[in-house]
Amino acid sequence: MIFESKVLKRATRAFYADWSPICALTADNFVTNPGSGGSTFAADDISSVYYPRVKVTWGADGTATDASVAAPVPTQASTESNQMTAGGTVVTPKFAAIAASSSGNNTLVAAVTSKKVRVLAAWLTANGTVNVKFQDGAGGTDKSGLAYLVVNTGLVLPYNPAGWLETTANTLLNLNLSAAVAVGGGLVYIEV
Repeated sequence: MIFESKVLKRATRAFYADWSPICALTADNFVTNPGSGGSTFAADDISSVYYPRVKVTWGADGTATDASVAAPVPTQASTESNQMTAGGTVVTPKFAAIAASSSGNNTLVAAVTSKKVRVLAAWLTANGTVNVKFQDGAGGTDKSGLAYLVVNTGLVLPYNPAGWLETTANTLLNLNLSAAVAVGGGLVYIEV
């Protein structure tokens, strides 16, 4: 237990009564060593609390490059394979097999209530000559142009974080075939 005497209390009050501050506060800034020509530092006064303002610099030890449009702060990005964000919302990539063989409509991903289906990547191959296109709904709006495939050929849509195409909300993703030719593959998509 710490015991504070009356003498110590009086001495403490006297010290603080005679104490002169080492910095002076001004509106949104503070000056060190006031009265002696000290430096002024930038700050933001928020409810009488001063938050220092800092200018961003970067560089190796012993150097400082001001961040600007011409010299942006170098960053390194990493990709998380089991989740991502779309419009600030965390979403999980999903996978679907492509196993189509009917002339006309072939559902790839069923409609999702209040969500769009956004295709991030896809691959497919054809067992014969056929033209294929992605559609928004069965027999609906074309979401891609025709891909002209012949036997044992296909197409690849590599990963595109912005998406290659998307349906409207509450609408299935369809693969339309010009003939009854087997087409197989897979796709990666998110629901947004």
